[in-house]
Amino acid sequence: MTLAACILPLCLASAVSFDAARHAVSIEAVSAGCAEDATVEFLLVGPSSDNGYEAAFFTDATPAEIADAFDKAGIPRGLHVDFRNAAFWPAGVQLTMTPAFTNLVRDVRKEGLPQIVYTGGSRLADGTPIASTNEPCAVFALYGCEQSLIQFDDNLDQSATYGRFHLVQAIPEGDRRTITFAWNGDETWRPYTMKFVPGGLAKAVADIREAAAGRELSVTTDFSSELTLAEARACAQAVEMLDSRTVKINGCAKGQFYYRAFLPNEDWRERKKRLSQPPEVHFAADGKIRVCEIKEEWSDDEADLEPKLSEIATEYADAKAAAEAVSKLAERTSVVLMFAPLTTKLERFYELRNAAAKGIVQWYVFSE
Repeated sequence: MTLAACILPLCLASAVSFDAARHAVSIEAVSAGCAEDATVEFLLVGPSSDNGYEAAFFTDATPAEIADAFDKAGIPRGLHVDFRNAAFWPAGVQLTMTPAFTNLVRDVRKEGLPQIVYTGGSRLADGTPIASTNEPCAVFALYGCEQSLIQFDDNLDQSATYGRFHLVQAIPEGDRRTITFAWNGDETWRPYTMKFVPGGLAKAVADIREAAAGRELSVTTDFSSELTLAEARACAQAVEMLDSRTVKINGCAKGQFYYRAFLPNEDWRERKKRLSQPPEVHFAADGKIRVCEIKEEWSDDEADLEPKLSEIATEYADAKAAAEAVSKLAERTSVVLMFAPLTTKLERFYELRNAAAKGIVQWYVFSE
């Protein structure tokens, strides 16, 4: 470290500054002028944001400049939420905020305020924070916003969170505040892969409990292709019990399914109970695959509130051909329902999934 760096903290500009020795970032912000007790979804948004009506403050610096300050302050990036890849939990090092968050915003639900963490937000390929290029330009969103640099360490769905956070008092539009975030240097979380192999459920659970002692884990699941559907379901049930703010189940190994695929809503077995009609894929024990398109026919009779459902089924001898058909049928819903005997190995589902269109977001596997 140079002498100058020892004497003075490095600074980007007056709009945002950092202190590498204290792992601290100070952000200059201007009040958006929300009224007392107003609902806010953002504590901080970038200067070009159009979401000032639901934000407490605009920052003077851009989200990219603020992210650069966090990097220079030595505050490591965590993991942002990524709904497409079933990562619903933010993870990162814990931050303290000055002034305290509760001096500015109150939680009307009184559920116990989550910890503030630094994720760094989602990025473009060149590393630029998406918050600097796209609305709402979130620097600190109070719900699970992928681009937000700073987050609460909780699974906070936007619709479920709306109305939870209110301003403690009105701050006149244009009033300025300096808000500082600091990290104490403790690594409070780490990524973890939870592997499931035939006969290995008990060990996998014991291992993760040992790893989670005293720290937070962001977990990727890895279900062996040799597992049967019955075994995968038992493993998924264990994962569901573990999923929490300390053991965060965030996605799955490449080419596999999020664990909830093996715990589908049993009501969806009955086609009339589904909100839409995604394609069905039925795996037979002899290796054949039957793909079903479910047609909805609506009556002109206003008293008839439900469509008539009919099935068009086509049988395929290999997964590649079946996947091509499934991809076309799933274009509208991005959902696929699969049915197979409990003894079916996961390799059969993985083969079809990896041959299908990448845009299919949700897969569910039912026993048959």
